[in-house]
Amino acid sequence: MAIRHSNHKARKTQSRLEACCITDLSRSIRILLYIALLCLIAFPLASQEQLVIASTSWVQAYATAAGAKNIKTIAPFELQHPPEYEIKPSDLVAVQNASLIVYSSYERFAKKLAETAQNKNIKIIAVYTDNIPLNIIAESKKIAESLGTIEEHAKWARSFTSFSDEIRARIASSLPDKRVAVQAYVKTFAEWLGLDVVGTFGPGEPSPAVVLDLIKKKPAMILDNYHNPGGKALAESLGVPNVLLINFPGKDGTRTIEDVFLYNEKAILGQIVK
Repeated sequence: MAIRHSNHKARKTQSRLEACCITDLSRSIRILLYIALLCLIAFPLASQEQLVIASTSWVQAYATAAGAKNIKTIAPFELQHPPEYEIKPSDLVAVQNASLIVYSSYERFAKKLAETAQNKNIKIIAVYTDNIPLNIIAESKKIAESLGTIEEHAKWARSFTSFSDEIRARIASSLPDKRVAVQAYVKTFAEWLGLDVVGTFGPGEPSPAVVLDLIKKKPAMILDNYHNPGGKALAESLGVPNVLLINFPGKDGTRTIEDVFLYNEKAILGQIVK
């Protein structure tokens, strides 16, 4: 009888231990689920889960720099002058599923994008597009703050700063004569490169008076704008290269800000050989 009682007592103790273990496990699972729920509430959706609508390829490049992974670009990449794109009803339908819309105020269709976003309570960010590193980093950071990708953006910014400094150094050391006449929308880029901007023209074809004035200043190169060119006649009059630079990615498969800088470097240095 004593043995039976002892076995019964042991089984009862074991059952209690198992029940306690199950209770502790259930409690642990509940705690883990609670923590996971808090994380979902406290932190924004991962950038790749947020649909970002970019008005043009230039704005798209800023969003990419910010760390966005899921981006839909409204104006097609192959357009020579994307701000003139005519928005379609299907574009506005796509906007309705977005978490964020990024655009630049000079774009003709930007107002319609913004109106659609406001009606759907979608967040909107307007960025100032100018291809100089400090501006690119500052404006893309605004997008990163919205997406919750600040750390990723900061890492990109450090890499891009080194990358762009190297490009500037290569161009500066390769041009024996740094006097240039530039299309208005590439002026800041030329100045950032350290070139001597002796005059500007455009957008569009320069007037005879502007051409005459620039001829007198004898630039060694014309830096024109592929998206709104106007320097060909001036370059021919001077007998100097007319270099077409890009602001918007798209030409020759360019997609990122880095692609744009590399394209422009190749376009400028390619004229030295000629």
